[in-house]
Amino acid sequence: MSSVDLAIVGFGRIGRIHAENILSMQGANLKIIVDPILDIDEGLKRRGIQQSKNIADLFSLQKIDGVIICSPSNYHVEQIKELSKATKNIFCEKPLGLSIKEIMEVKSLVDSKNLNLHVGFNRRFDPDFSSLKLSIVSGDIGDLHMIKIISRDPSPPPISYIEKSGGMFLDMTIHDFDMVKYLSGVEISEIYAKGDCFIDPEIKKANDIDTAIINMTLKNGILATINNSRKAVYGYDQRIEVLGSKGTMIVGNKLLHGVRKGTKDGFTSANPKNFFIDRYKESYQIEIADFIRSTSGETVDHANVDDGLHALKIGLATNKSLLKNKPIQL
Repeated sequence: MSSVDLAIVGFGRIGRIHAENILSMQGANLKIIVDPILDIDEGLKRRGIQQSKNIADLFSLQKIDGVIICSPSNYHVEQIKELSKATKNIFCEKPLGLSIKEIMEVKSLVDSKNLNLHVGFNRRFDPDFSSLKLSIVSGDIGDLHMIKIISRDPSPPPISYIEKSGGMFLDMTIHDFDMVKYLSGVEISEIYAKGDCFIDPEIKKANDIDTAIINMTLKNGILATINNSRKAVYGYDQRIEVLGSKGTMIVGNKLLHGVRKGTKDGFTSANPKNFFIDRYKESYQIEIADFIRSTSGETVDHANVDDGLHALKIGLATNKSLLKNKPIQL
């Protein structure tokens, strides 16, 4: 495969993760980073990577094979529209947009321009979760009856972030909504959410919650539940259990180390890993490698615009359920 020239738009925490991964891959060149509040990174400058506060500098380049969008969520749709003029290969972090109307505009653009658009639901690429998916599809536990997801952050993000995030359901839980669809292969038909603020009253002042339990029914009758919290003092808690007619499968937490000690006082083991950067490190590497491979026309499995639309619809319906305190049909 010939060398692939890439650009990153938005250079916060996620943008830096993608940049590090691109720089570690053979056959991939990071040509430019664009961010309106960019501080020039001297290390990247020495490696010949252009850094700019103006997206117009991206368009001035002769060749860009793909763009990775890591900007704040409210900029995603307009940037997809603009960047589709420079390349048909676009990777966009979740959520794809903050309204159904926005994402439908993107869907029309994908269809009319034949865009290769990937949505950044990186958990699909976690080796344990993808192995779980394969086992489900292979029928290892028979007909699927139930999916249970526990997803808890070690601490809340800053209030300034929460205020612009679109709310917990669109920022945090949206990964779990996508995981329910990914594992089952079926869309969600009914959702009922209960939630509140137990951690920080400032989150409530920002019209958001920090703790939630969400019950779902899928279109084929499978039941699913999601348990979220913005603060698990023991670490980044990421577990999935699926139950089928022939048995169950469980993906537990990735721990800081694998040593388990037993004494007369009982058994002890390590806490879960610290946060998503180390827990899902491998998934970020795999998803961006797959995107790079797809820029040359190779077919890869990825979350597309329809997956982004489904996750957003579920997030909006979940918020409606919380406010109205009743199940919502989709």
